[in-house]
Amino acid sequence: MKNAGIPVRGRDFTDEEIRSFVGDLESLQSGDLTVSLLVGCGPRAVAPLREFLLRGNPRGIFQPRQRAVEALAELGAWDILMEFLSQQRVIQDAVVRFGEEAVESSAARELGRWHTEEVFQFLMKFGGCRRLIGVIEALGTFERPEAARLFVGALEDDVCRTAAEASLRRIAARVKPVLFESAQAVVEEERPAALYRRRRVLRILADLKLSSEEWETLRPLLKDRDTEIAVDAAQVAMEAAPHAEKCEASELLIRSLEHAPWFQQIQIHECLDRHYALVRDLIAKEIEKRQRKPHREQGNDHVLRILLAVRLARETLGKAEASPDVGSRR
Repeated sequence: MKNAGIPVRGRDFTDEEIRSFVGDLESLQSGDLTVSLLVGCGPRAVAPLREFLLRGNPRGIFQPRQRAVEALAELGAWDILMEFLSQQRVIQDAVVRFGEEAVESSAARELGRWHTEEVFQFLMKFGGCRRLIGVIEALGTFERPEAARLFVGALEDDVCRTAAEASLRRIAARVKPVLFESAQAVVEEERPAALYRRRRVLRILADLKLSSEEWETLRPLLKDRDTEIAVDAAQVAMEAAPHAEKCEASELLIRSLEHAPWFQQIQIHECLDRHYALVRDLIAKEIEKRQRKPHREQGNDHVLRILLAVRLARETLGKAEASPDVGSRR
């Protein structure tokens, strides 16, 4: 609670004064202080706050309504927050609609304080109809597998995707079937948002420890038409696939270095480094092939630089580990 050091007791103020405090939420200078004042008034402030939130007009300047949401949450009025979110409003003005969505997100986020079945089911139903970041964040605090599909869908939303991924990662080990299904849900003409969703789901799976049986589910992604997904699948294969497929995947990774975006080049570098014992000969062969090029071309060959860096790092580490001086210091 803000400004908790200010002594305020509900019996110190009349109902008219409390209503006046609610009006003061509009103040740009003292609005935040007024929240603490209203919370200090206790349950008597709930009714005027409800009136302000449910009957007030949405506006482009939405902070006063957010303050009312904050005060109601501090007063434990979760039922009024649900009542507010249940309202059906059609707002034509885009600026006002954006502002009211911010207020609704705040209300949903505050509901995450109450981990009850009623609140969870309400948020699930609301989130199934509308994607708001506050809903995703609130549901994420429950860490319940039932919300996995909602989180996966929210990965396609520019505003919600970061919160959705964070929420998914907290429950990923318990919702693998949903993630496997989403990673492979390819359509003929894939929208950019759907492609992003598949990429992020596969990255979440790649960060889990998958069994060889689970890898079988993802094997088709090695031939995915999206290069980024195929590269991610190859990295998963290096961890979970049988030996023969690991060799195939390592070849794909080295080939992909040519055109992969910079962040995947870093990932491939790290993957090859982790599995150097397996890919040593393949890297040596590729380095030898590229070093046959003219010196000018070699200087511009970023794939050669990456492979040389991998080999140098591993060989340097190997020499250090084999050094008697290092062993004696241990």
